Amino acid sequence: MSPQRIVTPNDTKVLTATRDSVILHGVRRTTANDIAERAGISRMTFYRRMGSVENAVLQTLTREFRSYATAVRTGIPAGNGRENLVHFAVESVRVFVTSPLLASIGERDPEFLIPYVTDRFGSSQQLLLKEITSLIGLGLEDGSSEASDATATTLLLAVQGVALSSKVLLKLDSFESSLAELRKMLERYLTPGSRP
Repeated sequence: MSPQRIVTPNDTKVLTATRDSVILHGVRRTTANDIAERAGISRMTFYRRMGSVENAVLQTLTREFRSYATAVRTGIPAGNGRENLVHFAVESVRVFVTSPLLASIGERDPEFLIPYVTDRFGSSQQLLLKEITSLIGLGLEDGSSEASDATATTLLLAVQGVALSSKVLLKLDSFESSLAELRKMLERYLTPGSRP
């Protein structure tokens, strides 16, 4: 995997074009020519800005996660730190499932996501980890949560597991009930004094 480059405001059209192309064609069939044409730039300009199609897709994913994470965080109802974190975690799964970009990748190119499940965290996961860590901090401050050094990473992996299994859950018609179970599990896990 190539390292991600820093995205500038001028790259917004390129990332939007990348998103549209991936939704329509999938990652493997998305080309630099297609992205450049959609963005109204030359192929050479695309490579100067993004470096590669893979990098453009990764930057597009990061932008998607950032946008959704901001929307979920903004929509958190009033409550204590634990309640805020549980809401953010559960609603992040729902957003993952409703994203046309993520749905396209999951359907056509699931192998694209494998390194971020088995090998390392990508920028999108780091972004969610930062949000979870911040919300854990709020719960510790107001006394509504209990946490250790591994709590944020463990929560991210739990949320990620449900999100990546959403296709199966939807087929079984158990997505909403699984989200309810995730909510219950996180509430109990984070409540002070609930751990052995």
